[in-house]
Amino acid sequence: MRKFFLTKRFLGYFSKIDPTNAPNGALVKGSQNVLISDDGNVEIRGGYSLVGASNSNRKEIESSFDWYTSSGGVINLRSYDDALEIYTSSLGAWTKLADGFTAWDFVYATIWDDTEKIDKLIFANGNDCLWDWSGGITTFASCTSNTITKQGSTTWAQERFYTSGTRKIRILDDTGTWREFTYTGGENTTTLTGVTPDPTAYSFTAGAVVVQSIRKNNDVPADGFKVTSLAVLNNQLWCGSNQSRLIYISKNSDFTDYTCSSPRVSGEGEILTIDDVCRALVATREEMWIAAGRDLWYVSQFQELDVSGTISEILKVKPIKAGAGMAAQSQDLTERIGDYVVFLNFNNELVMLGNLENLESPALKVLSDPIKPDFDDGDFSGGDIIFHKNRIYISDPANDTVWINEAKQEIDGSMTRFWQPPQILPVKKFSIIDGDLCGHSGRVTETYKLFDGKNDNGNSFKAIARFAYRNYGVRSKEKKLDEWFTEGYISPATVLTLTLRFDYLGWRQVLTGKIDGSDTDIVEEVTSSGSLGDESLGDQSMGDQEATENPKFRVIHTMPAGEFYEVQAEYSTDSEDAYWKLLAFGGNPILAGTTPGSKLKAIG
Repeated sequence: MRKFFLTKRFLGYFSKIDPTNAPNGALVKGSQNVLISDDGNVEIRGGYSLVGASNSNRKEIESSFDWYTSSGGVINLRSYDDALEIYTSSLGAWTKLADGFTAWDFVYATIWDDTEKIDKLIFANGNDCLWDWSGGITTFASCTSNTITKQGSTTWAQERFYTSGTRKIRILDDTGTWREFTYTGGENTTTLTGVTPDPTAYSFTAGAVVVQSIRKNNDVPADGFKVTSLAVLNNQLWCGSNQSRLIYISKNSDFTDYTCSSPRVSGEGEILTIDDVCRALVATREEMWIAAGRDLWYVSQFQELDVSGTISEILKVKPIKAGAGMAAQSQDLTERIGDYVVFLNFNNELVMLGNLENLESPALKVLSDPIKPDFDDGDFSGGDIIFHKNRIYISDPANDTVWINEAKQEIDGSMTRFWQPPQILPVKKFSIIDGDLCGHSGRVTETYKLFDGKNDNGNSFKAIARFAYRNYGVRSKEKKLDEWFTEGYISPATVLTLTLRFDYLGWRQVLTGKIDGSDTDIVEEVTSSGSLGDESLGDQSMGDQEATENPKFRVIHTMPAGEFYEVQAEYSTDSEDAYWKLLAFGGNPILAGTTPGSKLKAIG
């Protein structure tokens, strides 16, 4: 038997480099819906499943936010059409928080309220106002003409309902209609008092959802200032607008107050002027990063001065050396990773901004260059970026594509980044729900748990692992092979297609073969063990062994030994509930002899 030259180290996805020059083990253009797994092998991705109810409403999700509250809970938010909805583990369903908005592409931030002793959510949608919400959610127990009692022993205040200012709640009645009530007291008990209008005029079932009503703060930060970016640094709310060169900064004690003394004291408000409209605001631990126009980035600088015995603070922003098109496209297309900012710029490049590689001044590093043709063709309008478990996810909603840039630790301890092949998913925005990565649809009003199960909400999907061509180290001479070895894991219900293209695009020939997960000749099915009397102790472990869900397989495909210069391998499925993983593959080539005369051209 001739030696097999195996591919068993997989390097990531590349589309910029020619597939006949890409390194051995690289996935190339044409690959989709497969992943390099944590163990370094290539496998079909998981499917996706619904989070909450199905909804055929043709309204895509326009914004999302994951709120990790100061009370230790998590509230997920999404918006569409004119509505804002919330989801928690206890609710178990998407529940309408408010509706009637004239715009629903929200931006969000959280800020500490020292009066209420909770953090609260601040959000905006491109109008000259800010909304705030306490995060109060509970369930209805009973009511009288001017009181409402909640279920459970915790107080209304302990469930994050406001205790000061104008205070309202909403309750879902038996007709499915939200009813709103104002209250004036009782927050430190289980019964609200001073309730108007009379709640007994409606029918409520015990256990009905009760939420704190949102509060609208008009002309904040200023009359006519349309907020499209929000971020918080040192408990001061920064507000930007893609229609203004001003940046408003609130006091650290009141997000509605943007005034300051002269000289300005630390923690007071401020108004900054930059050289173009604001695209995004991103806060790291000590700095605020500002994207402006199409080309500009700024970083905040705080300087303390002693003015006649008073410690004052000067707040400025320093421009960063960037280039044409290097600003972030939008607030959602930015993400903080530690002290770095990752964003998609106007050149459709994924860029990391920060003090990279021990440089003293901030630097910009393009991450997307290995897949530049794909990003050049992308349409990231309305897209989103999220960082989760060492992966950066970027959505291209117009093309139903999710891109994944992943960091891995090498044997020497260094960290490198690589690209996964494109994932064909109907995702516009991202969330982390109950610890799982989820995607909000850009087609309908639905949310999905991603990489879950083996089908896409009951539908099949096409998975393709297409690898770089191999010339086995000799580009200029023809080779022959007559066997192809593949090793991996496969489920019994899966039939995996192997495609071999001999020479570029299969110019010489294209051969296909099947790897059937139910073929007992190639799979290593482990079944439950018998009694000790049936097997010797040396051959069988004493503990029972369960049948493997995805047994290992080894198979050699044979074929006519035609000549070729290079060969490309592809593995694919397009069926429901498929599972497969590749560990190694390759042929048994030998040189075919001298290069044929048709390839020899005299010169001189």
